[in-house]
Amino acid sequence: MWFVFAVIYVMYLVTVTPLAAMVVCAAYALRIPGTYLLVLARVLVIRPAWLPDWKRPPHVPGNADPAVLQYFYGPAAADADLTVRLAYDDCRRFWSYGARKVVRSFNSAAPLFTGPLGVGGAAGMAIGTIFGAAVAAGCALIHLLVVGILAGLARAAGIVLRGIDSVVLRIRHIKMFCPVCFERVPYPGYVCTGDRRHPHHDVRPGRFGIVRRRCQCGEPMNTLLLFGSAQMSAFCPHCDNLLEHRPGEAPEIVLPFFGAVGAGKTRLLFSVVTQLQSWDGAKELRAEFADSVTTRELATAEDILRSGATTWATSPELPRAHVIRLSTGKDTCILHMFDAAGERFYTAERTRELGYLGKSKTFVLVIDPLSVGSFWARLPAGRQADLKRVRSTPPSPDLAYHQALQSIEAMGASPKDIRLAVVFSKADQIDTPDGDVAEWADRELGLGNLVRSVKIHFKESVFMCAAAVMENERIHESIASLLRWMLAEEGVTLPGSMS
Repeated sequence: MWFVFAVIYVMYLVTVTPLAAMVVCAAYALRIPGTYLLVLARVLVIRPAWLPDWKRPPHVPGNADPAVLQYFYGPAAADADLTVRLAYDDCRRFWSYGARKVVRSFNSAAPLFTGPLGVGGAAGMAIGTIFGAAVAAGCALIHLLVVGILAGLARAAGIVLRGIDSVVLRIRHIKMFCPVCFERVPYPGYVCTGDRRHPHHDVRPGRFGIVRRRCQCGEPMNTLLLFGSAQMSAFCPHCDNLLEHRPGEAPEIVLPFFGAVGAGKTRLLFSVVTQLQSWDGAKELRAEFADSVTTRELATAEDILRSGATTWATSPELPRAHVIRLSTGKDTCILHMFDAAGERFYTAERTRELGYLGKSKTFVLVIDPLSVGSFWARLPAGRQADLKRVRSTPPSPDLAYHQALQSIEAMGASPKDIRLAVVFSKADQIDTPDGDVAEWADRELGLGNLVRSVKIHFKESVFMCAAAVMENERIHESIASLLRWMLAEEGVTLPGSMS
């Protein structure tokens, strides 16, 4: 009888032990990589609330912008680390559970029957763990490899996009400029529209986003001018002043008006603005004030000229640019027009504070002919009495000219690259020449040294007389001529320009 039981028991061993080994082997071979994939889905897709935090969170500098890290600039690697750690912990618990079952199989009430199951289970655990761990390691390796490749591609894409954006700006001749601190703006900072307490100093592709970034408040932001960042609220990275003129959309032209006190700079600037508005009203171009300060200070320019009222004295403080967006056909440009107080051109120190002088390629020197003593002395007494109220009596026009010239050179700009318009104001008050204005300035005003210096030092120059007045509801034609000359070098075609 015992022989029969022995045969049955051997058959039991031969059948149950390998079967248990195969079942357990398959369970572990599938469960270990399956656990990794399940954890990966939880970390990347489901993200349940009970999921633990990263053990090695990405480092973010304390002075970084208040934005969410781009996934492949740290979070992807942190997720990979979290996935490996959680999968390992789950697999270790599963293996410990199996090991306890094997031990219990030998400590049961009938070890002869449960022991073979434990032996098969132990063998299956060993083989299945080796195979499953190898597959899981392969999955982890592929995951890490994909993260590494995509992280590299994200960085490369950021560099390429920055380069393309810079090339486009260069091709379009766009150099951005701050109308307050006079500094070139390599790239504006932007304020989040969702929470204006969150300034972003560098939105370009990088650690916080390639095409778009997300502010900590949740608001999405474009990263490049190519993607429309110019529509966001920009600020100067040097002085934090808001740049309402949407820098980066069009070339920016700096146009300084300079001259002595009372020369007529402000009135000439008002006339330029009024002429642009006149063309705008006739639908010949589009001219609009590009920021709130310009709107506030120049909105009444035409009314002042029409009424003949006196313009206010220019503040001796550092000037702020009057910014105008000018569109002619397919071309758009942004004009930064500066009107500094004449006192700033009497000393080298105060003139050098006008940092915008080194950023311009076209200047306008305004001279009041009535301020020239020799010219004034030749006028009849009656004429002097009529003109006394509009005459300025500053130092010689040469002083403002030479101080500006020295400051331009001190700022590293070469006059040989600069154009200068010498404008004699108040042409409606005096007899102006029909021919060569430079010759007239030499002969009648005694400004021969200034005329010769201008022709020697500057790349291009023009001498003209201008009247900052309105005649029959139209601005004097000299203003249109001045505007055409000022903007011709920039490729801006104004109404009446020669094609």
